Amino acid sequence: MHYDFAPLEGITGWVLRGVHRRHFPEADRYFTPFAVANQTRNFKTKEWEDLDPRHNEGVPVVPQILANRADEFLWAAEEIRALGYPEVNLNLGCPVPMIARKHKGSGMLADPEELDRLLDGIFEGLAKAGGPRLSVKTRLGTEDFGKTDRLMEIYRKYPLTDLIIHPRTQRDMYRAPADPAMFSRALLSYGQAQGACKPADLYYNGDLRTAADCAGIRERFPAIAGVMLGRGLLADPALIREARGGAPLGREELRDYHRDLLQAMRETLPGDAVTIGRMKELWLYLGENFPGGDWYLKEIRKAGNMTAYEAAVRSLFVNVPFRAAGSVFPQV
Repeated sequence: MHYDFAPLEGITGWVLRGVHRRHFPEADRYFTPFAVANQTRNFKTKEWEDLDPRHNEGVPVVPQILANRADEFLWAAEEIRALGYPEVNLNLGCPVPMIARKHKGSGMLADPEELDRLLDGIFEGLAKAGGPRLSVKTRLGTEDFGKTDRLMEIYRKYPLTDLIIHPRTQRDMYRAPADPAMFSRALLSYGQAQGACKPADLYYNGDLRTAADCAGIRERFPAIAGVMLGRGLLADPALIREARGGAPLGREELRDYHRDLLQAMRETLPGDAVTIGRMKELWLYLGENFPGGDWYLKEIRKAGNMTAYEAAVRSLFVNVPFRAAGSVFPQV
């Protein structure tokens, strides 16, 4: 079973990926937050920085692209391949309304025939260029699951390396729970679809917060290649290790991970205010390791400077009982 780190915009950039890899090297791949392919034929500065091979040395990275036009996607894929990446991922899962309304991300799923034309153009261009390899991360519909079967028929037509399925609709955002029953239906539809292409390796993504969650999906769907973890791995950076049968996250290693991540953020972000803001976002997840620590977590959220922030974090580690978010076992 493979375990991949999902992309989360604004959080899982190259700094976090590098620190996580040094402390918890069990992930098979890290998918980048999407880089936008558009008519300007140029990535934003932060996208170039995130893709820079020097920033990802020693980290198995798969760059993700957001696009709804084949020509724009092919430009982005070629730029990324020139940086040395042999595989890219097409984002068909982002549920943010502003993006979906532009028929990007999960918005592409509203019209399966438009999606079919997009993939046809992409693979025609990739064949001429000789690569890179392409995987897809997808939801299973926009308003409902009524088009799931057709979507899976389309995906089966093309030589995808991997198909990562998030069994929610665009409308669900992250409010409704991921639906393993719909994942099962998608697998059935994919397996029954006709086509000459070798079936892609299939991955499950969504609501995997504990090692037990991962084991449950592995037992229910033994034929899939792996799972992709997002929010669960942000809360418990050792989740993959525990899912593979290793030790749960410990208090001191989380303290060390936080220390190194904070230092790396301070070295790369423009000022303490930005760094503190980024770390506060991460504490929305890390806070799950400290049940009963609401008052201390509030102090972290209130911190207006680095001195106050570091003092609030120290108080949390010293005064609140610790239990790894992905584990049922308390640690002292």
